[in-house]
Amino acid sequence: MHRTPTRRQIQAKLSTMPPQRSQATAYLNAYKMMLEKERLEEELDKLEVRRHQIQQRLAILNSQTIPEGDMTHQQANTNLEDNTPKFKTLTLEY
Repeated sequence: MHRTPTRRQIQAKLSTMPPQRSQATAYLNAYKMMLEKERLEEELDKLEVRRHQIQQRLAILNSQTIPEGDMTHQQANTNLEDNTPKFKTLTLEY
């Protein structure tokens, strides 16, 4: 199994350019925040879809394993009660 890395808080991407105080910079920052918000919302939607798929698969597995588990338990009890061999011994000579 893969170990999941520890999750840290998502940090904003840093820029190497020093911030400039202008209206264009304010608009650019607003645009970058809007893009990041859309990206995170899309990622959250994908995670919700994946979560739903996993829950459906778990429900299917749970519904299949309970009856099979009961049958296996019943078969084991039957095999323990019936200890007589199910074969006949035959001797062959050359």
